[in-house]
Amino acid sequence: MMDGMMMNSSMMLMMCMIMGVGALIFVIILGSTVYVVVRSLMMKSRVVDRPLMLLKERYVKGELSDEEYSRMRKTISE
Repeated sequence: MMDGMMMNSSMMLMMCMIMGVGALIFVIILGSTVYVVVRSLMMKSRVVDRPLMLLKERYVKGELSDEEYSRMRKTISE
């Protein structure tokens, strides 16, 4: 009788450990996927916004007049 109970409890413990490891692997894979997607989207937006950021920096430094800034901004936005 005691052997049967020990076998059941040890099997239950082993099953719980396997489920825990599986859940941990799932969380790691999910987290990695989210990280890669977010990082990719952030890099894309940086590439698209970079020309406009450089234009704004030049305008703030006084390298461009109002008309030049407006004309270049319109060109970049198209």
